[in-house]
Amino acid sequence: MSSSEPARRLELLAPAGDRSALDAALAAGADAVYFGLTTLNARRRARNLRPEELAGAVQRVQAHGARAYLALNTDLSERELGQAARLLELARQSGVAAVLVRDPALLVLRPLFPQLEFHLSTQAGAANPADVVAARELGLARVVLARELSLEDIRAATAVPGIQTEVFVQGALCYCVSGRCLLSSWGGGRSGNRGLCTSPCRVPWRAGDSAPGQLLSMRDLSAVPYLEALAAAGVAAIKIEGRMKSAAWVHEAVVLYRRALDGVAADDLAASAERLGAYTGRQMTSGYLDGERAHLTGAAAGRGADDDAPLHAEALPAESAPRADAVPTFALVISTTAAGVHCRCTCAGQVREWDLPRTVIRRAAKAGTAAELLATLAQDGLQGFRLDPASPVAEPELLLAPRTVRSILDQLSAFLHQRRREQAVATVRIEIPADVRRCLERSTPAAANSRPLGAMPDRVRLTVAQAVDFALRLPGLGIVVEGALAADVGPLLRAIPAARLVLALPPVIFPDHLPAVRDLLAACRGTGVGIEANTWGGAGMAREHGLPWEGGPGLPILNSLAARALQSWGASGVTLSVEADRQQLVDICSACPVPASLLVYGRPPLMVTRADVPAACLGQVFEDRRGIRMIPRLESGLAVYRPAEPFSIRQRSEPDIRVAHLVADLVSAPDPLGEWQELNRPGAPEFAFNYDRELS
Repeated sequence: MSSSEPARRLELLAPAGDRSALDAALAAGADAVYFGLTTLNARRRARNLRPEELAGAVQRVQAHGARAYLALNTDLSERELGQAARLLELARQSGVAAVLVRDPALLVLRPLFPQLEFHLSTQAGAANPADVVAARELGLARVVLARELSLEDIRAATAVPGIQTEVFVQGALCYCVSGRCLLSSWGGGRSGNRGLCTSPCRVPWRAGDSAPGQLLSMRDLSAVPYLEALAAAGVAAIKIEGRMKSAAWVHEAVVLYRRALDGVAADDLAASAERLGAYTGRQMTSGYLDGERAHLTGAAAGRGADDDAPLHAEALPAESAPRADAVPTFALVISTTAAGVHCRCTCAGQVREWDLPRTVIRRAAKAGTAAELLATLAQDGLQGFRLDPASPVAEPELLLAPRTVRSILDQLSAFLHQRRREQAVATVRIEIPADVRRCLERSTPAAANSRPLGAMPDRVRLTVAQAVDFALRLPGLGIVVEGALAADVGPLLRAIPAARLVLALPPVIFPDHLPAVRDLLAACRGTGVGIEANTWGGAGMAREHGLPWEGGPGLPILNSLAARALQSWGASGVTLSVEADRQQLVDICSACPVPASLLVYGRPPLMVTRADVPAACLGQVFEDRRGIRMIPRLESGLAVYRPAEPFSIRQRSEPDIRVAHLVADLVSAPDPLGEWQELNRPGAPEFAFNYDRELS
């Protein structure tokens, strides 16, 4: 801070990835702590708390005069709705002060738990005053704002009366706006929107012919000098990111911000802030708060790039090992085959085996042996399990490249999480209240959901420049137009009947683009054009203008209760999550009470970022060592990374997956009409995203 005047109006909110971190945060002076249980939170790879530990943890928090917040901030599948309701009831009974939510289904349940505050997670991407107004109207008590906002943006959002705001001030930043990233899911079915992000942005990427570099790896946030300005802006709480970090790091972070709030000058705290950054080896930044969007990424400063990190990576923080008492175990055998590396894991009576390609070891000093990896898992554990010390070591000297280690940990984490989730379901034997049970009763599918997967798409997504020509050539299709401005409404309506035209609002709306969105909506009044809302604020503005609207990919639906939530707010249709696997689609289609759209072909946005992308990189192919290829382009003033090659489930036949609209996304197609014509021609099997694999 610039002066010695304390800023005690701000609540200091600290992360608690496990019991030791929770105790460290409280001892250091946190006003509140946030944590997850063993499932349904955005940091499922943290150790978290077991359900049976919740009541005791909340009692410890309250004994320190602090507040306890429970994270339930993931997309929920149809089969997880009962579990989510049980966790809400457990939170109520345990005295939790608030729950952090993303999935619209929990907004339906909110009135049934009046003892709990509901806070909108940063995973919802709230980035402007309209988003905050919508959250207030939905009954939320607080909004955790997007991390990409400037002080001016924060001031505007916080000026909305009747609801609190919370901002991050320390810890990791994401390259993509939270809740808008599909990259981890695209690369292996482990979704950041469901708490299993594998941080693929942290590895080296090559843009075009350039050498690989940390092009997408963000610096860490540190905002110690800005606390006075945040307090003056009316922010209610400042939040430290770090549920994957050690108890020692959490303690030091809370001490730092406690001292800053007590009025210690920022210059006197600089050394402490630098030590926090040394944990990850990344440089620090406060760029977004300054309105700076350039130079926010780059090589790590200290231990080297994350791609070459030692085995004690952030996913396995060495200083926060699980307790030895009653920790369940697993067995893991790593061996080589002619094809590569073979892994076999046994846990809770279940077995999973997988193979990884052999990787050339270019830098032996950065590689680790199989014995070292197993020793780390025996000491530190993963997903609340610990490797059985008696687990055999088949080839102890087998060298594993850093990315092979990460792949093993990713596969292992997903498998152990499933076992952990099964245990959590068995552990939470809490009865769901009768009114909540009635709310969870499955709905009758909407009659409009009659188009089976395998039929030809009846809608296409296009840019303004593509839409008119495409509509004239194929007059029977519905057209969803992305990137339209107010001046485009007239020309589009002269070529496309209003009944066939839907104008999509951006997937995130930062304040500088808000006037253009309002102008677009004003131009649509009285025209009969439909609006696709991709944020809560976008939906709220469409309602204000009296326009028909439907939920788009930015408000993804993975369960029928979420569809009911949007319907109750006026949505005429919803969009099923593009991340969903086959079984999840079958489950939701059996009970979706609202006309639904399903993307069956295209290049969906993998990342949406406010960080500046150098002009020379726009349009270039970004590629990592696993062969993921994507291309950044400017869309609605933001850099959007889309895959270079499309996914397709267009020709999959599944009679139990029925929707109102099957959609082909041709926004970034080099030849939209040519690709459309190819959709109906049989061909070789194509990449099907998560359809054929289980979405973790």
